[in-house]
Amino acid sequence: MASEILVADIGGTNARFAMAYISDDNDISLEKITVYPTENWVYLEDAIADYLLQVKAKPERASVAFAGPVNKDDVSMTNGTWQFKQSEIADFLKMKEVKILNDYYANACSLPLLKENQLLKIGGGEIEEGANKIVIGPGTGVGVAALVAAGDKWKAIASEGGHVAFGPSGDLEKEIFKILSPEHHRMSAEHLMSGRGISSIYYALGIINGKNNERIDPSEVNDLATNVKDADSIQAIKIYSGMLGCYVSDMAGTFNATGGVYLAGGILPKIQDIFVESNFREKFEENENLPFVKDIATYLILEEQPALIGAAGYYSGIFL
Repeated sequence: MASEILVADIGGTNARFAMAYISDDNDISLEKITVYPTENWVYLEDAIADYLLQVKAKPERASVAFAGPVNKDDVSMTNGTWQFKQSEIADFLKMKEVKILNDYYANACSLPLLKENQLLKIGGGEIEEGANKIVIGPGTGVGVAALVAAGDKWKAIASEGGHVAFGPSGDLEKEIFKILSPEHHRMSAEHLMSGRGISSIYYALGIINGKNNERIDPSEVNDLATNVKDADSIQAIKIYSGMLGCYVSDMAGTFNATGGVYLAGGILPKIQDIFVESNFREKFEENENLPFVKDIATYLILEEQPALIGAAGYYSGIFL
């Protein structure tokens, strides 16, 4: 058993921590998993230090998945206020190494390490062995990353693909787009594919259906759909799922992801019952500009902490 590694997944809403252990055959176990509101701290260093104090651990290495670009020494959270210098973290924590990864880079690293029971296949399609894979995660924002085979190893590629422009599909989506687009100079996919997109779609449907739907939290929309069977709430989640299908299809084509598309993030597990019965897969396949995507398999990741697994996997030796 390898020595313990601190792993973390820092998002705009939640900060997740665990101690990770990697076996000789690259099985990864996570222990002492703890989830805090990100707003509990102003600095990443303090959040890590407090967690290590709580679990009474003194690891020499850490791997941190962070919600923002990490290609420079100065790192800032895309949908939050945390900022830090990568070069200063290890010294502050008295560690030999602290590796900072883009959060969806880490999610991509989890893909070869996930087991069959940690995935739910949505619709048809097949996996092409040794081909590109992508992971897409709607949450506070929208994360996108790819995994490319390089010999007997994998190379993860981070992106900010959530910020590409949104394109409506069909008359109802175009009506929703017309209502919401004046709020933005340039409406991105993230404006509708993140959690706040469900709220915005629900609000727009109220206008279309002659009602006064307030812009409520997406969890409230889901609660109305699940427990009250509110028609606008159910329709909002179904429309959201179809929009997501179109967007994911475009990303699959962008990355030529014939090795599979994997869905992560905090939103889909919460709306899973409606999502799996939605037209997500139908909208994914209707891409007339990229007909080959019909043959690509799509999966919902059931594992609750894929980014923590991927962050630990960075030290497994199977990634470049």
